Amino acid sequence: MKIIHYLYAILTILLLMLLPSCTLTEDDTEDQLYGAAGTFSTLGTVIMNGENLFIESDLYGTLTPENPETITSIDADSTGQRILAGFIFLTNPNARTAIENRPVRIVDFLYKVQTLPASDLRDAGEDIFGNSPLQISDVTLSKNHLNIQYSYKGSAQHPHRFNLILTSQSTIDANGLLPVEFRHDACNDSSGQTMESIVSFTLESIPECQLPGFKGFRIIYNSGANSQAEWKAFK
Repeated sequence: MKIIHYLYAILTILLLMLLPSCTLTEDDTEDQLYGAAGTFSTLGTVIMNGENLFIESDLYGTLTPENPETITSIDADSTGQRILAGFIFLTNPNARTAIENRPVRIVDFLYKVQTLPASDLRDAGEDIFGNSPLQISDVTLSKNHLNIQYSYKGSAQHPHRFNLILTSQSTIDANGLLPVEFRHDACNDSSGQTMESIVSFTLESIPECQLPGFKGFRIIYNSGANSQAEWKAFK
């Protein structure tokens, strides 16, 4: 599974440029992801157990933040909410043994990632979704989510909508990939500023993900230059 390169510069752009409505490579080792200042970053899912908060991270197992109020402060303290977090380990980060509930401190950046189900046109019938241009910059498949990092033209003052669509063509192909469409509705925003964000779609909302032949996705999107651009993501 590919790992997103969460570079500090990209994260800074994301935090400064994301829409208010958008809640926001190859086989790198844990050591390579270790920053000069000792800061790590990951996508993760918030888990609430009573008053206790945990992060089921995509890269480092279960994390227990010593400062959960940072997550509460952005209204992300609900089970199932996805976040992008920068943190430091409070124990040896390079330990290779399995460690449950690694203690961490959230630092530098924290972002509430828009977390959505897929939309199934096979049931809805009418296509009410836009198809404005966008650019995909990375895609990962985590345990329970399809995560898409993307950019588009717009403004922070004008909300846009993004959806993952299952269509009549969404049948697992000979390579085990499920064709889906990643759609962008600019909502009549004509601004030309480059915006960047990330969204997580729940795999439980896509029945084909439970089939034995499923190996990943073939994501079709409008890149502007190509209305049928594709990005493949494997488990």
